[in-house]
Amino acid sequence: MNVIFITSDHHRWDYMGCAGCEIPTPNLDALAAGGCMLENAYCQSPLCMPSRTAMTLGRYAANTGVYANRNAPDPAAPTFLHSLRAADIHTGMMGKLHHHVHCMDHDYNKHEGDVHRWGFNEVREVSGKRGAGAVHCECRYTAFLRKVGIFDEFREKSGRFGETTFQSGITDPWEWDPDYTQDAFIRDLGIEFLREQPSKRPFFLHLGFVGPHPPFDAPPVFREGLPDTPSNVKVNPDWWPAYAACIREIDQHVGSIVQTLEELGQRENTMIIYTSDHGDMAGDHDKWGKVLLYEGSVHVPFIVNGPGIPAGWRSDALVELIDIGSTVCDLFGVESHELDQGKSLLPLLKGQTDRHRDSAYCEMGSDKMLFDGRYKLLWGDLLQDTRDHWQNPPHNGPAFGRPVNLSPDRIALYDLEKDPKELNNLAYDPEHKDLLNEMITKLLNRLIENSQSSRMNPQSVM
Repeated sequence: MNVIFITSDHHRWDYMGCAGCEIPTPNLDALAAGGCMLENAYCQSPLCMPSRTAMTLGRYAANTGVYANRNAPDPAAPTFLHSLRAADIHTGMMGKLHHHVHCMDHDYNKHEGDVHRWGFNEVREVSGKRGAGAVHCECRYTAFLRKVGIFDEFREKSGRFGETTFQSGITDPWEWDPDYTQDAFIRDLGIEFLREQPSKRPFFLHLGFVGPHPPFDAPPVFREGLPDTPSNVKVNPDWWPAYAACIREIDQHVGSIVQTLEELGQRENTMIIYTSDHGDMAGDHDKWGKVLLYEGSVHVPFIVNGPGIPAGWRSDALVELIDIGSTVCDLFGVESHELDQGKSLLPLLKGQTDRHRDSAYCEMGSDKMLFDGRYKLLWGDLLQDTRDHWQNPPHNGPAFGRPVNLSPDRIALYDLEKDPKELNNLAYDPEHKDLLNEMITKLLNRLIENSQSSRMNPQSVM
């Protein structure tokens, strides 16, 4: 048994052909058709570092301390990868992990030692689209750009995509060889890793793509034949085909990874898991981007394909990305560390149950979300928050500096069965007072359930 865990960045759950969207994603569709698609998967935070840390450490943000993109996890923290490595399973991290604060410390090459400490044997990390571009990080990808002779041109162009000029150049297509994009580079890292593995030694590979995170710079070939912009997209409608093109590029690279497995004779004994760290609003509520607790931002794709997974079935069970580590350990027949809060998906994937969790939980700094399969409570709603001073420097909103103990300015309650687009807030409707109190009680119970004592933190894990 081998496992390839593929993550993308900013890929919302419904932007795939197999999810009913008109974006052509034949390779992801094939994985879904030959395996299982979990249709109610939720991230633990709609932001890169908190979400990714929760997956690796198997713990909620309140316990990892990583609430935003300016909090890094402890290099000594336990992860499920330590259990794999102890069982002589070769572990690799190729691409974007993003457990370091690249806006403060730009050299990703020197951080690879921390990634080894988190349990990866092989590490070839990149800093992501904004990291390699406007933020001026150094990583393996920037070294590659220098090698192929386009680094200076790339940096000059990416400088237009900065903190103060977010929209400038955001949809410009890739100008150079399509094999020089960061996602193509990551594809090649993954293929190289696979070709180097001994046939009889099991491996776990985390392959972290950086798209469809903005800038939406996929090569022009991926924009060909896309459908017209949906009518619900009112903010920067030109962004939609550019965003969709980045998803198409990821899909093609996933196909290349599967083809490599087939060439190596490893396809039949390799489990492939595909998901994303969070979604993107993509025009919902006239918004783009993340950090909101609405479906576009927190609901993510989740496909599992491999040995023992029945083909062509879909589950509406509630699952969380924090369940990844426990699931992978279960697949390999080992136990994760004692602080791991995930719950193995294997019984669900094997058809032994049709339920997994009673609720899906997500947090964005001080704001919390609970979804019970029908009703969704937002305890703090950035879409309606009137406190503009928290969105400006030096706080810069929830992604970078808003206090995590801030009380909510607004709350929201939605019935996703009747209101899937989350347009009718029931929280202030007297007729739904009992329902609101019931959901608040569920959230309080979940907060208690999620809590871990600070005394449970280990002294060190090497």
